[in-house]
Amino acid sequence: MNFDDLGCYTANFETPNIDQLAKQGVKFTRYIPSTSLCSPSRYSVLTGRYASRSDVLPREYPYDEPVFIRWNTDIIQGDKTIAHLMKNRGYVTGFTGKWHNWAKGSLPLWHVPDHEDPENPLMVQKIEKNYQLTLDTVKLTSGFDYVGAVYATNFNWLPITSKLMYHNQHWITHHSLQFIEENKDKPFFLYTASTIPHAPAPIRSLKADPRATPAGYKTDHLNAQPSYESILERATKDGLNEKELNKRATMIWLDDAVGAIVDKLEKLGIRDNTLIIFASDHQSYGKMTCNLGKAPFIINWPGHFEEGEVIDELISNIDVVPTVLEASGVPQTDVKLDGISLLPLINDTSTDWRSSLYMEVTYTRGVATKDYKYIATRFPSEIEDQITSENRHLFTQEGLKMKEGEGDRYNAFKKFPGYFDNDQLYDLRKDSLEQNNLAGDPEYAQVMTEMKAKLKAYSADLPYAFGEFSE
Repeated sequence: MNFDDLGCYTANFETPNIDQLAKQGVKFTRYIPSTSLCSPSRYSVLTGRYASRSDVLPREYPYDEPVFIRWNTDIIQGDKTIAHLMKNRGYVTGFTGKWHNWAKGSLPLWHVPDHEDPENPLMVQKIEKNYQLTLDTVKLTSGFDYVGAVYATNFNWLPITSKLMYHNQHWITHHSLQFIEENKDKPFFLYTASTIPHAPAPIRSLKADPRATPAGYKTDHLNAQPSYESILERATKDGLNEKELNKRATMIWLDDAVGAIVDKLEKLGIRDNTLIIFASDHQSYGKMTCNLGKAPFIINWPGHFEEGEVIDELISNIDVVPTVLEASGVPQTDVKLDGISLLPLINDTSTDWRSSLYMEVTYTRGVATKDYKYIATRFPSEIEDQITSENRHLFTQEGLKMKEGEGDRYNAFKKFPGYFDNDQLYDLRKDSLEQNNLAGDPEYAQVMTEMKAKLKAYSADLPYAFGEFSE
């Protein structure tokens, strides 16, 4: 999600329920997730730790080489997630929505042919078995007490028929409301992760059967929020082109979901005692790079924060866990985290705060301050041995060799001219879109030295080697 997806940031349309959270809460303008991909970012949101600390990575990558970070930072049994930590503090915990923190193909799921009718009794049996196994596995590894409306991963990767391969925010919202209702008289923690905005285009789902879910055709959720027809009617009234229509409809759908949850809290009389964090796992432009990176982040807690406050300090997804733990009122002593609580900063913006942020994805690492960003790409020796000055432009940051004329996975090389450079330095005060690589500019030699020193300091505390930064 980018700033131009929300009215309270820079969108040219309103997202009234989310905008209200910002108006009555705190909005951050320099939230940069530590990883610009779904799975590793969610690992950090759920654990408060950098994705490179995932316990599954040592199975494949030696500590004396750079570790590859992509969709491989699974949460496994034994990991301490925010669910375990909040449960230890007496909270009932719930999860709904997109999980995306286990390996595709790791479960013994039934094969469901793409063309099958989801109402065929045999297919119903297979789909329900697959879904139940998914629920059980997420509950076992994540630590959540309640697990519902789960998309194990992106729906186009799920073992379901094409007739069920759709986003269904209504289904996720329904299970979120159900969890809140069941636990209204207890302290609870809910992590709800929407599948939107994400490809495939959500507007296609809004034109599909609203009963379609990864668990088969369901009907309990149909009235959880305003109908598909209502969303499309509100989105199309301005005569938008196809791309704009998809974006507008998607954000109306998500905004309605936020509104339904807030309304539920208010009707139950527990809104004033509920902290809400609204955030994206990563930006959409510059995905799978350390370029750009800013995404929306709003925190709302009635009576605790100054309403309408805007904070321009550097924050990250690793800060979610320590913030929630501090808000719970129980000191953090049972786990080592990479993040820091945002509450001291929110309560006093003059407080001493971090001066830089660390980022990691594929074989690339980055450090950002308010004024500069440094990005380094360092490959393991088996890839480095294949690279020459003549063919460096063919190796993506994933370490994959392209053919002449091909692009990287998300065409980042077309968006960022320094994509193939091993070292990138940007003056964010003059070049916010990171188009002019200053790594070789003598005028910025001192800045380059300082930024490399920051990356070296971060690397020293992480488990894997990263070129000269680990020496």
